[in-house]
Amino acid sequence: MKTYNTIFLALVLFIVCMSAAIMLWSQPISGDLTRISAYPERWFGWNEPQQDIPSVINTPRQAGKKHILVIGDSFSEAGRWQSLLSDKYTFSFIHSGKITLADVLARQGDKKPDALVIETGERALPDMYGQASTFLKPVTQCQLPVETKENTVSIEALQEQIAKLPTFPLIERKVLPNNGNNISEGFHIFKLYTSALIKPKKRKARVLALTSNQLFSNTKSDHILLLSKDFLLYDTIDANNLKTVHCTMQAVNQALSNAKLPHIILTLPDKASAYQPYLADLEIKQRPALIDQLRIDALIGYGVNMLQPIRTMIAAGNKDVYLPNDTHWGYKGFQLAAALIDEKLSTQLSEKTSTAVTQP
Repeated sequence: MKTYNTIFLALVLFIVCMSAAIMLWSQPISGDLTRISAYPERWFGWNEPQQDIPSVINTPRQAGKKHILVIGDSFSEAGRWQSLLSDKYTFSFIHSGKITLADVLARQGDKKPDALVIETGERALPDMYGQASTFLKPVTQCQLPVETKENTVSIEALQEQIAKLPTFPLIERKVLPNNGNNISEGFHIFKLYTSALIKPKKRKARVLALTSNQLFSNTKSDHILLLSKDFLLYDTIDANNLKTVHCTMQAVNQALSNAKLPHIILTLPDKASAYQPYLADLEIKQRPALIDQLRIDALIGYGVNMLQPIRTMIAAGNKDVYLPNDTHWGYKGFQLAAALIDEKLSTQLSEKTSTAVTQP
């Protein structure tokens, strides 16, 4: 019996020591992509300081501040761009799968927002506006403008808008474990490594080579860590469903306009699409990204396609617009979103106030 106990204790000690050693080498997990993959923070953790932007998701209404209802998924649920605008607005958040357009339009009194932001990531667009949409009954027929209006914005204009936003203290990524939970992450990483060796095609993240090593601040900066289900890498959409996405998005825009509810229909590129011009793989580099095929210009005054502004920021030399270890933005991405959202909201809300004042 003592022999079995000794073997068991030795096995436990071996696992604990192995987990600690793996964690010391890999570094504590801080990103969603390193959490679900067998790729270590040592390679893909960000090394330039990030602003420590607090999360603001639901805040009580306040006199003198417009209340914004945000409908979205994990991007908006993070509450970072909302925090950058909390001096001007209060916010509430509802997950896009838990509300319909009819519910929004039926809101009255204290439940009715002053404005609405519908935020959708690229890979979620077919679910939000396509044939499987629950937000609004899918619309399959509509008229689109003949010509596409290029959504261009200069880096100088973006920097001017971002300079008006509040700033927060800088933080550095933790590279050494400081508690038992960090040590236990070593065993989690070991299981991921083992699973990746046995079933490499089941990995939830993948690494692609880049043509530049100046896009991210991580150690392995000549490669990009991506979610395997980024639209560019995983999904396809046929012409009929693409048209349904267009038409349903237009129908949502028209319904909100008819209700005179200020709103923004915000579309966010997947990380793969944002950095597509820098991918070394020519086949993937030339694939049509879904967000590139969308006619956001048809939503005149209400649509914000983040693809071009994000690529402008990246091309200007801004590192970690998306975090190298995550699917989400770094602080520069959230600053950009806040600046563009505020510009659209301010214009619409001031126009609504002006109209209300001038009406007899």
